Amino acid sequence: MNLTKILFSILLLSTIASCNEKIDGPEIEMQILEEKNLGKDFSKLHLLKEILTDINCINSSMLGKKIVLAEEFHSEDITEILLIPYRADGLSLTSYAYSDVSSRVILFNISSIYDFTLKNTLGDSSSIKPVMTLMLLHEIGHFMIGKNGLFDSLTPVNLNLGEQKSQLEPQYLSKAKKIELTADSLAISLVKDGVKSKNTSCIFSLMDVQRILPGMQFQLAGMRMIQNFGSAQSDFLPDFSSTHPNMELRISYMNYFLFPTPERKELIDNYIYNRTSGAVHLQELAPWINQDIEKNTL
Repeated sequence: MNLTKILFSILLLSTIASCNEKIDGPEIEMQILEEKNLGKDFSKLHLLKEILTDINCINSSMLGKKIVLAEEFHSEDITEILLIPYRADGLSLTSYAYSDVSSRVILFNISSIYDFTLKNTLGDSSSIKPVMTLMLLHEIGHFMIGKNGLFDSLTPVNLNLGEQKSQLEPQYLSKAKKIELTADSLAISLVKDGVKSKNTSCIFSLMDVQRILPGMQFQLAGMRMIQNFGSAQSDFLPDFSSTHPNMELRISYMNYFLFPTPERKELIDNYIYNRTSGAVHLQELAPWINQDIEKNTL
């Protein structure tokens, strides 16, 4: 048997094997949604498919995997990641997106991402696609470091009690929060590498991500200053979750990773100082904290 026949036989066997792989994505999707008491979100599936085409053009080369929807997912194919668009009706404990690395599954909350985009970008609905792309790239970052994400509460933490309201309680970056920042940085690395690709679909899609990030940071900062108008601690960025850092802080980091400048680094350094050492120093001015000390000195 000559070399040509051998290569043809190998190709034929691999084709037969791939044909025998069962598409079991719909069953797996249904099982996961039922276990987590979630529903499938059928809205904007056409947009999601466009985004997957763009993302997979860089994802396959860097991660060796591609993201697919249930109707294309084979659980036996370890190069595939199942993307499940979901909705969480009436649940407060939910997330924009979540990755289960070992199971090769990404849960994606389209409606919440849509609402977030309209509130936190300078553009109109045209910003939906790049924001969704950015969030999926973040989930790919979890696969690149091999660490799951955590479900994040979309309902803001009640800040009406105790020192948290006055920004006197330091906000430190826990291990879980550092994992999220690492996934953010890898998402930006994918963006920077992707714009160098020869695939024009890749380039234009990721250039849109680059375009929206500065606007998102500006919008988030503006909303914070309006909400804290007149406050002496308006530059304090509290975390509204025990697992994820403040969104404005995350976007600031991503902007710095994308376009590193001394000014952007100084801004982040100030945010971190205000969240940690600055909060501790402000406690010295809080009378309800120091009242026992004052009594003992009288």
